[in-house]
Amino acid sequence: MERRRTKARLARLAAVGAAAASLLCLTLTQVTGAQSPQPAIYTWQAPGDAWTAGQRVIALTFDDGPGPFTPQVLSVLEQYHVPATFFEVGENVAEYPQYTQMVAAAGYPVEDHTWSHPDLATLSAAQVGAQIEETQNEIRSLTGDTPACLRPPYDDWNSTVLEPIAAQALTPMSYSIDPRDWSMPGVTAIVSRVVDAAFPGAVVDMHDGGGTRSETAAALPLIIADLRAEGYSFVSICGYLAAPQTSAVYAFGQAPSPGTPITSNTSYVGAAGSASGYWLVARDGGVFSTAVPFYGSMGGQGLNQPIVAMAATPDGGGYWLVAADGGIFSFGDARFSGSMGGTPLNQPVVGIAADPVTGGYWEVAADGGVFSFGAPFYGSMGGQATDNRFFAMVTSPGGVGYLLTGENTRPAQRDAKPMTLRRLLRWARGGWVLSRCNRVLGLERKPPP
Repeated sequence: MERRRTKARLARLAAVGAAAASLLCLTLTQVTGAQSPQPAIYTWQAPGDAWTAGQRVIALTFDDGPGPFTPQVLSVLEQYHVPATFFEVGENVAEYPQYTQMVAAAGYPVEDHTWSHPDLATLSAAQVGAQIEETQNEIRSLTGDTPACLRPPYDDWNSTVLEPIAAQALTPMSYSIDPRDWSMPGVTAIVSRVVDAAFPGAVVDMHDGGGTRSETAAALPLIIADLRAEGYSFVSICGYLAAPQTSAVYAFGQAPSPGTPITSNTSYVGAAGSASGYWLVARDGGVFSTAVPFYGSMGGQGLNQPIVAMAATPDGGGYWLVAADGGIFSFGDARFSGSMGGTPLNQPVVGIAADPVTGGYWEVAADGGVFSFGAPFYGSMGGQATDNRFFAMVTSPGGVGYLLTGENTRPAQRDAKPMTLRRLLRWARGGWVLSRCNRVLGLERKPPP
């Protein structure tokens, strides 16, 4: 059965004037810094996928399944050895459990697309929570894994929708490219809408359920071939919420002795130490202390972006947690001096280091960009053409500098297609820029700078 589409999605069929108005709104957003919590639309914003920042990758995702066309879509993906991600509707999972198990057995993430595919923006927070929880339980019972992401049906969301999603430690996952394959526009149209709109880090929204998906299945081999010819590789996103993780700490030299292993609901992402002990932090913001005071954590708080690192104050009297969006959370005697939270970033923040002299700190992004708060700025690799992806930073002795640590990757390639009016129109039709200003202020649907 074909699913209805809301006016919000149909409004993306913009003409030149609507596209120009949207671009104006985007400019105003950048100037004023206006921003609100919003679903992820790029691969590197998905949990566990920060490594894709700066890489020439694309994520193919499929909504509304499982259904009779799921095996066809899965067959193409397996034939061409292409990773992908499936956002499934709970009712359909219950009706076609064999297809959900088939997808999971093939190694593809099965994520949450609500139980009955309602417009979540019209429901109460309790109703939204029930839609999520019932689907989580159904998928877990069949696959043994718990989805890490939820995609709101019709891409319609507000604070009432996002809060229950965050409360269950899920990442709201939208998309960057919408070929509207659900409307059956023809195989050629589906292919061109995906390939012409492609850019590094894009998330493509297609469908394996909710209606007849023969055109999608037929377009898929052509999309894969064309994108590979343009130098793209494919990634899945989200994966599953990891099973409880147990810490493993080893001490060398005069470091404090490791304590008893600690179990966290999510994976560990950072640590900080003092003369007597240490703290561990998990991606959900949970902090665990060994032989040192516990000053607080963000565990169970429903973060917009996962925690990626932590740093302790010089005297061990507190610590900072930093999230992938640059947001800073301070505890104990750690002073809050500012953050990149709420500021559009080219690439996610991946590390933090404390300045023992000023009591401030630095953040570093995956592209080597450094942001200083209450600490001297000594320089950065941001905006420089390198083959490196950075993942951490370390303060030099005495706090008179810092080291950025990264790894060499193949050169980041950019979409070299010229900007033309025809491409601008395709962007507007494909959903890269939205035609309503108030929607743009909440979600910028465009390729990253």
